[in-house]
Amino acid sequence: MAMRSRSLASQDALSSSPERVRLTSAKEGVREDPAVGTRVRLKVEGMTCSACSGAVEAALLGVPGVTRAAVSAATGDGAVELLPGAVVRIETLLQAVDDAGFDASHVRDAELSRSVVKLYVDGMTCSACTGAVENVLRDVSGVEEVSVVLLPEGSAEVAFDPEVTGPRELIEAIEDAGFDALVSSSERVGAGAMPKATDAEASRFRSLFWTSLAYTAPVFAINMIFPGIPGFEWLYRDAVNHVSLASFMKWALATPVQFHVGRRFHVGAYKSLMNGAANMDVLVSMATNVAYFTSIYLIAHCIVTGHSYGKDFFETSTMLVTFILLGKYLESIAKGQTSEAIGKLLDLTPNTAVLLERKPKTKDAPEDSAVDYTDYAERSISSTLIHRGDLLKVYPGSRIAADGVLVEGDNVFVDESMITGESLPVAKTQGADVVGGTLNSGSAFVMRATRVGADASLSQIVKLVENAQLAKAPIQAFADKISSVFVPFVVAAAAATWFAWYAAGEAGYFPDSFLPEGETKMVFALMFGVSVLVTACPCALGLATPTAVMVGTGVGATNGILIKGADGLERAGHVSVIAFDKTGTLTVGNPAVVDVEIFRSVVAEAQFLRVVAAAESQSEHPIARAVIKYANARLSALQGFSDGATPSLPRVSDVEIVPGEGLRCRVEGVEVVVGNRKILDDAEIEVPKDVAAHVGRVQRDAHTCVLVAMNRDVVGALAITDPIRPEAAGVVAALSRMGVESHLVTGDNWQTARAIAAECGIVSVHAEVSPAGKAAKIEELKAPPVKKTLTGAVKTVARRVVPVVAMVGDGINDAPALAAADVGIAIGAGTDIAIEAADFVLMRSDLEDVVAAVDLSRATFRQIRLNYVWAMLYNLLAIPLAAGVLYPRTRIQAPPWVAGAAMAFSSVSVVCSSLSLRYYERPTPVMREIRAVSDDVELTPMLSK
Repeated sequence: MAMRSRSLASQDALSSSPERVRLTSAKEGVREDPAVGTRVRLKVEGMTCSACSGAVEAALLGVPGVTRAAVSAATGDGAVELLPGAVVRIETLLQAVDDAGFDASHVRDAELSRSVVKLYVDGMTCSACTGAVENVLRDVSGVEEVSVVLLPEGSAEVAFDPEVTGPRELIEAIEDAGFDALVSSSERVGAGAMPKATDAEASRFRSLFWTSLAYTAPVFAINMIFPGIPGFEWLYRDAVNHVSLASFMKWALATPVQFHVGRRFHVGAYKSLMNGAANMDVLVSMATNVAYFTSIYLIAHCIVTGHSYGKDFFETSTMLVTFILLGKYLESIAKGQTSEAIGKLLDLTPNTAVLLERKPKTKDAPEDSAVDYTDYAERSISSTLIHRGDLLKVYPGSRIAADGVLVEGDNVFVDESMITGESLPVAKTQGADVVGGTLNSGSAFVMRATRVGADASLSQIVKLVENAQLAKAPIQAFADKISSVFVPFVVAAAAATWFAWYAAGEAGYFPDSFLPEGETKMVFALMFGVSVLVTACPCALGLATPTAVMVGTGVGATNGILIKGADGLERAGHVSVIAFDKTGTLTVGNPAVVDVEIFRSVVAEAQFLRVVAAAESQSEHPIARAVIKYANARLSALQGFSDGATPSLPRVSDVEIVPGEGLRCRVEGVEVVVGNRKILDDAEIEVPKDVAAHVGRVQRDAHTCVLVAMNRDVVGALAITDPIRPEAAGVVAALSRMGVESHLVTGDNWQTARAIAAECGIVSVHAEVSPAGKAAKIEELKAPPVKKTLTGAVKTVARRVVPVVAMVGDGINDAPALAAADVGIAIGAGTDIAIEAADFVLMRSDLEDVVAAVDLSRATFRQIRLNYVWAMLYNLLAIPLAAGVLYPRTRIQAPPWVAGAAMAFSSVSVVCSSLSLRYYERPTPVMREIRAVSDDVELTPMLSK
C-alpha cells in the first residue's frame, strides 16, 4: 500500500517537467513555487458543449508560455501546462478565459497543498495585527513562506516543511499571539473541488430559473389563460392605436427576462463570436432577440401607422429562456450525480481524530523514565490538524483519519471495501500499512500517521479520477468536429427555413388558410425559423462522452480499479489480446525456496548460503528476497542464533545486475554469478550435464531454478516456487469467453513458463524474454495481421481487425511492456515504476479485476455510443419537424418555446442515460478452486467473493 500511495502521489510529477515555473500574483508579486511544476489547474464555469471547451482551450493556448490546455465541458475542470521557466500570471490565464465568455478560478494543485495551508485568522483589525501574525508564523520552525491579508477576510497562507511542522503548531502560534485561527474548510482534502463547484452551478441556475419563472408565468397567463376568463376583457381592448394593454404588460414583463435573466446567453454569444467560435448561447440569443425585437417592431409599426399588427411573441422569448434555464438546472443536477463517486470518496475522511499526546513527566518519575515512557493523554482534534508522525488511536467502528502504520493493537481488522472493493475485512499486524478513510472493524489500535491531507492515498485516488475525467477520449473528436460546424449549420438552416416558407407564401404555393389567425406570411415563416434555431442541440453531443467517462471512472474507483485517462478507457473497451507477466501477476508474487542442491562437496552449506545471500542482497527482485529470507533462516538454524537475529554477510563489490537474467559480483574476492542458464552462457561458464539434468527436473515441476557459480564453476542451485493465484485459471477462461486471447510473457525459462501456462489455461507462451524483449513482443502482438496474395505480395488486412493489446504486470522489468502496450494494467501491490507506466491500476491486486476493467470499459463505451445515437437521432428528427415538414398535412406548428423545451431536455436525457452506468454490476465471479467435501467426492466450486 505504501508503494501504491507514493506512485499515485507522483502521478503529476511524471507528466510535467522537473523544472519550476514561476507564477506571479497581482498581490504578492513574483515568487517561485516549487510545488506547482508546469501544470496549473482551473475551474471554468458556464460551458455547455464541446464548442465551449474548445473556445476556452484556444484562449488559453493564446497566452504566451502555455504549451497545452485541456478543458472538460462536463466537469468544468481545466489543466494548463506551461513552458519550463516561463513567467505566467494566474490573472492572465483567468482573463483569457473571461475574454472567451466564461468565468474561471484557480484551483491549487494537490501537490502544492501538501506543504501549503490556508488559515482563517479572527481578531485582526489593522496592518499591525497582520504583521504580528506574520512574525509569529515565521518564527515557527519549518515555515518557509507566509502571506497574511486583512481583507476581504483575515487569512494566512503558509508554506511549510511537513516533516518539521504542521497546521496544529501554526494555529497554536497564532493563538499565542492573541488571535483565533482555524484551517480553511477547503483544505480538508486538498483535492476534489468538483462536487462543490457542481452544487454552486446548480444553485445559480436554480436562482435564475425561479426569477425567470416569476416573470414568465404572468406572461403565459396573459397570453393563454386570461382571454377565456370573464372579467379580463379590459386587458385586450385597444389602448393605443389597436395595441392592447396586455401587449404593453407582456412587454414590461419580458424585458427583465430578456436582458437581466438572459444576459448570460447574450454575453456568452458575443464573446463566443468575438473568438471566432459559435456555441449554444448564439442560438438562444438569436432566437430570443428575434422574438423580442420582432414583437417591439410590430407594436411600433401599429402605433405609427394605425394598422392592426395581429399578435406579439413576448411569450416566446420569455418561455424560451425559462425552459432552457430549467434544462440547465436539471442538467447540472444530473452532472453532479455523475461525480457522485468522487463525493463519496471525499466523505470517507472523518472530521475528527483521536490524538495521543505524551503526559508531562511527574517529579516522582525515575530519571530514565523517558526511555520506556508510554503514558499518553487522548485529545480529539480536527483531521485537518494531523501532522506526519502523530500517534492516533482508532476505536472500533470509526474511520481512519490518515494513512499510516499500525504501531500497537491485537485482533485488528480493517474494512477497505470503500477503497479497494474487497468485501472481507483485512487482518492487520504491527507494522502493516493502513489507509485513511477505511473502517476499523476490529479492536482499537494505535497508528502513526505517515501521509496526511493531499498527500494521503484517498486524496491521490480522487486526483487520479479527476485527471482521468479531464482527459478526452479519442471518440470525443467526433463530437468536437460536429460541434465546430453545428451552430453555423443550424443558423443557415433556420435562415433557409424562413426564406423557403416566406418565398412559398409570396409565390402562392400554399393557401392563406395555412396562416394562423392574425399572422402575416412574414411572421408565419419567421416562427418556423426561430423554432429551428432553438430546437437544435449541440450540448447533447458534447455531453455524450464526458458524462459517461465521469460515471465509468467513478464506478471503477469504487470497485478498486483506478483509470488514469479516458483514452486508456476507450482502448480497453476494444482489447482483443492480453499479455500476462508471470511473477507477481499470474503468481502471488511471494516466491519461496523449496530446495537447495550443492554440486561441489568442497563448498559447505553455510558458506554457500552466505555467498548467495550476500549477492542477492544487491537485488530488489522478488526471487532475490526469497533467497535472502531462506538463507537468513537456514543460517540462523545452522549457527544457533536466537529468533530475530540476522547473520552477518560478507562484503560485496563490482555488482552488475542483468535484468531478466540475474547478477554478477565479487564476494570477498570470489567471482560470483547468480541467475538463470542464460547469464551463465553469456559469461561462458560451462554447465555440466548433471547440473543441466537437475535444472530440467526442477523446471518440469513448474519451479524456477537459480544457478550459482563461483570462480566460473557451477557449485549449486536453488529451486524456487511461486504459487499460482487461485483466480488465474478462471480469469483466463472468463477473458476467453469475452473474446480476449491470453498470452504469457516472462523472463523465466521455457519449461517453467509452459508448466505455469498449462495450469492457467494459456496456450501462447513467450519465455526467456528480457524487459526490452517484452516491449518488443508487445509490439509484435500489436502488429496488424497480413496475408499473401496469389502473386506473393504481402498486404495488411483491414484496420478493424488490428489487435488491441493489453499488458498486465507488476515489476520494474514490466514497465517497458506496460508503456508499449495499448493498455497497461498494473497490479496495485507492484512497484511504483510499473504503476506509473500503466493506464489502469488494480488496487486489490486481484486478477479478477482485469476482467472487470475490460468489462467496465466495454459497458462505458456502449453507453457512449448509445448517447451519440440518441443525440444524433434527436437532431435529425427535431430540426425537420421544427422546420415544418409535416405542417401541410397536420397543420400543427410547434411554438418556438416548445422547441426550446425539447432542446433543453435533450441534454438532460443524455446525462441521465450516462447515469445508468451507476448500476453497473461486475461480471460473474470466476472459479478459484475445487474442494472435496464428502467421501463421495462431491466437488464444490469456491467462487470469489
